Amino acid sequence: MTPLRRFDDLLARPVATRSLGLLRALVGALTVWHLWPIAAAAVRGDTYRDRFHHPYLPALPDLPTAGYAAVLVAGVVAAAAMALGCASRWANGAAFAVVAYHLVLSTTHLHNNRAYLVTVLAILSLAPTGGSWSLDAWWRRRRGRPAIATTTGWTLWLLRFASAVTYGASGTSKLLDPDWFGGQVTWGRVVLDEAAVRGSLLPSAVSDMLLDRSFHTIAAKVIVATELAIAAGLWSPRTRRVAVAAAVVFHLSIEFSADVQLFSWLGLAVLVAWADPALPGVDRWSRRWPRRAADPTGAAA
Repeated sequence: MTPLRRFDDLLARPVATRSLGLLRALVGALTVWHLWPIAAAAVRGDTYRDRFHHPYLPALPDLPTAGYAAVLVAGVVAAAAMALGCASRWANGAAFAVVAYHLVLSTTHLHNNRAYLVTVLAILSLAPTGGSWSLDAWWRRRRGRPAIATTTGWTLWLLRFASAVTYGASGTSKLLDPDWFGGQVTWGRVVLDEAAVRGSLLPSAVSDMLLDRSFHTIAAKVIVATELAIAAGLWSPRTRRVAVAAAVVFHLSIEFSADVQLFSWLGLAVLVAWADPALPGVDRWSRRWPRRAADPTGAAA
């Protein structure tokens, strides 16, 4: 079998819908969290036009305030439906469209975490994510229809690729930035909040260490190495568990030490794409999945 044929078979291999369904629910909830304050401000009449902005696409429709607010409210509703798994395919697409629309309205809306959210929403809008963890699946059971237990794996692999590339790109950009790799960036962030660090519950010795410039010279390199190791480690069954555990620690650490908006929680959510059916210990079970999924009773769901 040629390498291209093996690659095609990998993308077409049936995978369980449970990881996609759980990821859809988590990302839907995070999308509500992201859009809610923006939509609430728009309903009050406070929009991006009230401050400096520069559009990406001059030809993009610039809706009146009422129309802009209505679009964002519709996005919140779609994201909530996405989280619940109600009309999943339509809800996923609508949530993606609204978040992407808001992102491209102005260059001032661009943040890496929002771009990542748009990427994840775009992929989920292409996948049948309503087969598990959803009202759609519950409704199918109520009508006596079999559960959608499996789907082709290409969307799951695309999510995995986006996840690994995010860590790799982040680590590489820090590696090539002398200020980041030398510890200047992380030290500067801590120094700006020195009063908060000193007033925290941390022991004075720990506070002194965090405010020491030499500590950040080492810590920055550890951060870069961690991100690159996660990006590489996710691809091997032998190292995937360690990489996922490292990613969890990494995201929780930066959530409590830096203002990264929804990136930490989104990064944790997307790790679900690596969990089923690819994690070591589940691989043997997943190879039996197509046979189990053929059960007309839907018991494999």
